[in-house]
Amino acid sequence: MPPGHIFLIGSLLGFGLLGIFHKVGDHPNCRPRVLASVLLFWGGALTTAYTWLFTTTGLHFPPRVVLIGIAGGLFSSLALFFFQTGLKYGKISTSWLVLNLSMSVPILASLLFFNEKLNWIKVVGILLVLLAILMLWKDKKIDLEKSGADAEHDPSHHTKWLLLMVLAFVCNGLSASSQKVLVEAQFSDYTWQFYVVLYWTGFVVMATLAALGKTRPNSREFRTGAVMAVCSIAGNVLLTLALGHGVEGAIAFPVGNGGSLTLVVLAGVLFFKERVHPIGRLGIACGICAILLLVMEPSLLNFFHDRFAPR
Repeated sequence: MPPGHIFLIGSLLGFGLLGIFHKVGDHPNCRPRVLASVLLFWGGALTTAYTWLFTTTGLHFPPRVVLIGIAGGLFSSLALFFFQTGLKYGKISTSWLVLNLSMSVPILASLLFFNEKLNWIKVVGILLVLLAILMLWKDKKIDLEKSGADAEHDPSHHTKWLLLMVLAFVCNGLSASSQKVLVEAQFSDYTWQFYVVLYWTGFVVMATLAALGKTRPNSREFRTGAVMAVCSIAGNVLLTLALGHGVEGAIAFPVGNGGSLTLVVLAGVLFFKERVHPIGRLGIACGICAILLLVMEPSLLNFFHDRFAPR
């Protein structure tokens, strides 16, 4: 298997574990905004330590890497802020769907601005990822409706929710796109430096927002945030390395980001004994098929070319 695809599978596992620990962090003693600040703090601390001790370039930051990292961190923290604020005015099931669909932004950016070419395998894989997300959202919505937790909010809140979710969608998509921009700018050798800047920028923004609310992290938030930071770093760094080793954005982002949602739901069934309705099981199957299809794209193209190419 090519190195890029190995990195991509590692990224999928990293983001999947991040989602699983989001479930662990779904606790009354873990406030979402404070937990996000702690995650970004640990992300900055750990990437700084690794960059200083183990990379050949050390703590050397080319100006363009700094600019791309600041943009990625700013968009990432704003996406978290808009998403968490929007949950006050809308449904968690619909809001989570919007955030996951934001992967369409880096996919479109890869196709439109970086001259990536579509083929039938990519089209089918991307459609399967989107279908899996929709099915898993529907499964979650059924549970919330049965429990009454997804009841309609005040109709006057709809406009606020829509605006905040649009902002979260755009910011989260632009943050993910910064990884592709870094690689296309020929700075993939500075991946760790990029994430040092990204995490610290995000931490400054989220910590400022948390300070305005006069909230401080407790011990559970500090520990949980540290574990989530390791998973976040693994997912992000390995995804960037996959892009740097030739994996196209139209493959990397659906597998790394969209595929992790399938992995999280599957873990919920296996380890947290969560109930999944038939449509949710079908969504898991679609997600797994999409991952296999996109990861095996080069081999499949060669297979069909050898079989059906005119002689």
